[in-house]
Amino acid sequence: MLLFALLFISLFITIYSEGVSVIDAVVMISNAFTSNGYTILGVTRIGKVDSLILVWGGYILSGVGTATLTAAILSRYFSRNNKQFENKIELLEKQNNGLEEKIDKLEDQNESLENKLDKILKYYEN
Repeated sequence: MLLFALLFISLFITIYSEGVSVIDAVVMISNAFTSNGYTILGVTRIGKVDSLILVWGGYILSGVGTATLTAAILSRYFSRNNKQFENKIELLEKQNNGLEEKIDKLEDQNESLENKLDKILKYYEN
């Protein structure tokens, strides 16, 4: 939408400022927008400024498009890695829960053995 607005506004500015036909204005705009030969087309100052705006507008839109594409690629890449890390974290949490249960069992067994040992020691002390 921004691209078309830029082109149509520049078309009318070129027609008015250069006093050319619509087809000549479209050719001038196309050359300026695509940076064909890096020439600034136009006879008047307004026409030249319009060509400059078109050239730099094209650069800006190109940069915005590239940045948007880069952001989308990086977002997809890190989203995929984030899911992998979440899966690994869930797996570690499950393993941790299993270890906690084993530690609890071992602590219970240790208490039971300590109680038996105390009974044995009391028996032989008497």
